[in-house]
Amino acid sequence: MTSLEPTSAGLILPVCLLAAAVFVLSVRRWPRLTGRGAGPLLGRAGLLLTCQVTLTAAIILISNRYFVFYATWKDLLGSDRVNVQVKQVQQSKGKEADPTSLVRRTTTDLGPSRRGREHDPVRDGQVDRLEITGARSGLEGQAYVYLPPEYFKPGHTARRLPVTIFMSGAPSDDRLAWIKQARLPRSAADGSAGPPMISVMIRSPRGLSPVKQPPAGPEGAKGLPHAGKPAPGRPDACLDVPGQRGGRAETFFAQDLPVALGDTYRLPQTRQGWGIAGFGESGQCAARLAMLHSDRFAAAASVSGVFTPAEGPYYGGSKAYQQDNELLWRLKNLPAPPISFLAAVGKADPKTEQQAAAFVKLVRPPMRAEQMALAASPETLKGWQGHIPHVADWLARHLRAEQ
Repeated sequence: MTSLEPTSAGLILPVCLLAAAVFVLSVRRWPRLTGRGAGPLLGRAGLLLTCQVTLTAAIILISNRYFVFYATWKDLLGSDRVNVQVKQVQQSKGKEADPTSLVRRTTTDLGPSRRGREHDPVRDGQVDRLEITGARSGLEGQAYVYLPPEYFKPGHTARRLPVTIFMSGAPSDDRLAWIKQARLPRSAADGSAGPPMISVMIRSPRGLSPVKQPPAGPEGAKGLPHAGKPAPGRPDACLDVPGQRGGRAETFFAQDLPVALGDTYRLPQTRQGWGIAGFGESGQCAARLAMLHSDRFAAAASVSGVFTPAEGPYYGGSKAYQQDNELLWRLKNLPAPPISFLAAVGKADPKTEQQAAAFVKLVRPPMRAEQMALAASPETLKGWQGHIPHVADWLARHLRAEQ
């Protein structure tokens, strides 16, 4: 015999009939209970209470049948313990999606090592290679992540070290430029780069490419700008380009990359622990990303970078959009973002030094800026190798770890 559930007509109909019968009985019995004394008073109170209880039960059951608040008694009592497996499905093709496929992590042997001793992450740190698929931007890229020894030490398992994204640029726009030329992991392992910090090393937007297969889910089949269309070329500007398929480099660096890193590593959950830096043409990119996304980044640095906006058909013919991306104009006319900024330039390059000086001069609170000028003007990251630890130290001191 099946039990009567809250939405069953076999339960609702008898309750409604009972409520109607109680109402009729109350009307008929009421004249006989008009006398004084405890007996008639208790009788009237009993009729009112019974009438209200049965009518309320009938109304609740009818409403529950219509809106289906509780389909079963177990649902109502909270005792329905059913194991449910939720699977994400790509709407366009009906294939199951694996969220972990958006980030592929591989441990490499590119990290610092000591002669005559086996590599140990607790002593030397570790360099991972990440292959990242941007669900929002429709772009994919490769990044190398240096995890310092403090990340692996047993007593630091609850500590979230600060993290900085280092972007390379021409003429040192190579996927291993920060490792081979700048030797950033080595200086970090030696302690010359200041407090422990996680370094994410990635190319400029030219190192990104359109995804071959859009990720599953609503942001894959319909959300990507090139879904269902021929793959566009690689982006060459560090901004979202109106009307250009695949031109969403800003979305990749400001959203997809931080989300991928946060899903893979133990990183700060607030902006105070996030920084970004760029070399050469990526210097302007790092400054722009920090200024426009100060909710994500608290500090930024430009190494031998320029501050003029990108030239070319990147603004969809909109002068307003182009002006909005001119950093000097933003500093003059818009509220300053709450970030710290370092401009590292060489005095032998007057144009770059003048642009950096003009930029720093326009900065006002709550934004803070400093300029580091070298006597020479190295043209590659290898030439800046001896000064990169000072830049990394400056960033680490302006970021905050979380416990």
